[in-house]
Amino acid sequence: MPQIKFSIMVSNSILALTSISQWALFMGIAFLLFGWIEKKQKFVLAGQLVFLLLGFLAFYILLTDGITVPHTDRNLIPKELKILIFFKWITIFTGFNIVSLLLKQFNLRFQKTSLYLLVIFALMLFFMVFSIQQMAN
Repeated sequence: MPQIKFSIMVSNSILALTSISQWALFMGIAFLLFGWIEKKQKFVLAGQLVFLLLGFLAFYILLTDGITVPHTDRNLIPKELKILIFFKWITIFTGFNIVSLLLKQFNLRFQKTSLYLLVIFALMLFFMVFSIQQMAN
């Protein structure tokens, strides 16, 4: 019986991690879009900083092995493995975000293009985590 409680706790912590990631992506996208519409660069920077913090969280999760992937006998990919793949994509996204921040800091070309790509990548990750959360346990 204690094993069932532990699996429920692990399931809830995974749900919490994906929910935090989803809300951080939503908040970052909202900040970026609001900053573009209102022409306020501080909101664009706030959105990029939210993405940066999300990347640090994902990097920490990947380094500490906070998510264990159960062994399955069938050909199905476990939900935990998809979450790990999602967090690896978040770290790649954070690297791209750092490049975009550097382009903005030094006023180099392709600054706006990098922001457009950043929003597209963030939307892709948002719907990726949404589909993971819709999976059955």
